[in-house]
Amino acid sequence: MTTESPPRKTLKDHLKSLIGAALIVAFTLLLLEVVLRVLDPWGLIYFEDLATMGNEQFIPDDQRGYLIPDGSYAFRSWSATIQAGGRVLPDANTDAACELVILGDSVAFGYGVNDDQTWANLAAAQLPGVHLRNLAMPRYNSTNVLQTLQAYPDANGYVYLIINNDFDTAINPAEQYFAGSGAGQPWLVRYMNFAIFRSGGTDRVEMDSVNTTVMEDTPQVTRFFSEVDTLLTYENVWLAAFANESLTNTLLDRAYPITVLTYPAQRRISIADYHLNPQGNQELATEILPLFKEIQQAVCG
Repeated sequence: MTTESPPRKTLKDHLKSLIGAALIVAFTLLLLEVVLRVLDPWGLIYFEDLATMGNEQFIPDDQRGYLIPDGSYAFRSWSATIQAGGRVLPDANTDAACELVILGDSVAFGYGVNDDQTWANLAAAQLPGVHLRNLAMPRYNSTNVLQTLQAYPDANGYVYLIINNDFDTAINPAEQYFAGSGAGQPWLVRYMNFAIFRSGGTDRVEMDSVNTTVMEDTPQVTRFFSEVDTLLTYENVWLAAFANESLTNTLLDRAYPITVLTYPAQRRISIADYHLNPQGNQELATEILPLFKEIQQAVCG
């Protein structure tokens, strides 16, 4: 008994198979693109918000370097209101005689949550005898912080919340472009880039050793410590920073008077973005509240 061998595939058959495989791959990639765009499981969308701020909302300012103009701003899943040069704290007692001011960058600003959810507002609600003002702005460095204090010199006390990148060069929003998480690129490409370059981890640099310090001979670091020294010539300025950051460790090594806080990194707004979610803001408010009460007693009695 003989069996017939199957007919040999023609070029047309091979092309059909290739086209079918290509369609399957294309459909799979399209499906992944839709899923990433809709669900955004790592939360890359928060970088889009920061790009929006940098490219559309930051304006140059002769006193502070730059700021966000007064107004209400809606982002992807949160909003922020700016008034009188700072972020609104709905629960602050604006009639209180004792005025304390928060200085810093996006963590101090409360990036990623609504006005009433920021740690600053939650702390203000527990300080009925204080008019707490938040003059922090995303991406501020120590130069912007010093300029802000000099622009608003009449408060009773100031808290500068230091972050590890505060020695970076000050930005110029008139000349810089902020790319966000890859605006204009497919979401699949954005996720691949983030996975490759950050291993799918947060953009926050976390130290492996409590003994890690910053380079001490760079112009940026020299500038930072010079500006901190100037800030401390004001007797009503307090410094706060987060444990296990290299800049905090360097400040401690140099015996600067700082209040060391624990950053609740597990309470961030997304896997990719280290800024705090509402629960993280609540934990930070609870942790920093004793410092505000200490300052209130020291400067206002």
